[in-house]
Amino acid sequence: MDQATLLVNLLTDGISTGALYALVAIGFSLLWWLADLIHLAHGAVVIAAGYAGYVAIAVLGLPFWGGICFAIVVAVVLGLLIQQFAYQNMIKRGAGEMGLLTISLGLLISLEYLVILVFGPEGVRLDAFQLRSPVFPGSGYILDSFSLIVVSSVLIIFVALFLFIKYSDTGKRMRAVAENVELARALGISTWTVTMTVAALSAALVAPASFVYLFDRGVEPHDAMHIILMAAIVAIMGGRGSLSGALLAGLIVGVAESVMVWFFAAGWREVMTFTLLYVVLLFRPQGLFGKSR
Repeated sequence: MDQATLLVNLLTDGISTGALYALVAIGFSLLWWLADLIHLAHGAVVIAAGYAGYVAIAVLGLPFWGGICFAIVVAVVLGLLIQQFAYQNMIKRGAGEMGLLTISLGLLISLEYLVILVFGPEGVRLDAFQLRSPVFPGSGYILDSFSLIVVSSVLIIFVALFLFIKYSDTGKRMRAVAENVELARALGISTWTVTMTVAALSAALVAPASFVYLFDRGVEPHDAMHIILMAAIVAIMGGRGSLSGALLAGLIVGVAESVMVWFFAAGWREVMTFTLLYVVLLFRPQGLFGKSR
């Protein structure tokens, strides 16, 4: 394989990976933006949705769309339970940011080991079959239908989410609560309803991401920590609550990690990721598209 083909393949892989990072990051970023919650348990919701999809397709025999609907239901129910019984209850009792962060980390670890107890530590994976066939067979390029579907689906989701937040009544209430929660309450907006809606939306967004993991590299319980770490990095780089920032930051991180392999060993990917985060925060502490607070 010549150097030009290798570079194109690395860029292709980086764009696909970056789109996945962005999709996971925006769910994390929404709760951070609206409710000041560092939702580390978001990583465990991704894993739970992946296993739900596997059970639906491989065990129950549901078709692909049935599997992803089942995964969305499981993710949303889990996300709402975490929001109501973990975060909301503790907020009512006066828990501070550090207390909520500790609770979220504890939930991440607990759910991870619950999945191990039920399914074992080996992980699960489904085959994408013909979707993994190269679009240009014999050329040496790895671009396949699976990668095209992933990137196009992420773009569609981001556009739909942008339109929803900007133009729908629910989206306007979300922006009002995020800007000034006390003023939103004074205007008669139910902040509990808005927060639970965002929690459900955040959880629902993990289902497509979990299916990418499931059909690409597989889903393993111990991936939860790495998933939420990458989501947090991308969300911070992109800017609090910024859809375009999360998408751009995800693509930057994905491409940088992939191209890094051209020069160094794969183990240096994390070094590149944290270096990018440091550089962005050095010049833009609020992130690429975040607002100064």
